[in-house]
Amino acid sequence: MAGILLCTGLDPDDPDAETVVVVVAEAPDHHERAAARLATCGYEGDGCFYLVQTDGWAERRLDGDLLTVDIVAHPALLRGLEVDRAKFTARSSYAPHVLRLLRVEARVDPAAYARAPEETLLLTVPAGASAEEAVALVRSGEEWPLVLAPPGG
Repeated sequence: MAGILLCTGLDPDDPDAETVVVVVAEAPDHHERAAARLATCGYEGDGCFYLVQTDGWAERRLDGDLLTVDIVAHPALLRGLEVDRAKFTARSSYAPHVLRLLRVEARVDPAAYARAPEETLLLTVPAGASAEEAVALVRSGEEWPLVLAPPGG
């Protein structure tokens, strides 16, 4: 189920801006489930939650039109997510001591991607909903995304 969307209309200050959105479900897959549970670690903002960079981040890279997003977190954070840390063996490309929770890939328009800010939104799809329905819930303010910063910064 996990996927990537480029969406407009999610930034109230710039409704025409593209936003990179990773959509996950509370699924049986331990990688997707761990990413979905990250929102419980976020700090409340204005209509969103923020994951601080000391806890984790999103690593993105574009190769041609293939966008790869890695959601990573510090090992200590996994205890709070109630997941089996032993199942997470892949590492962050930025900080080798940090664990990769999820890798998602999708083909995107490179020109549209170039207009996206560095932050990545993480949405958890409610049971039975599509990714587009999850985005609509965020646009309406009924659901809040988790904002993941890039590494570093």
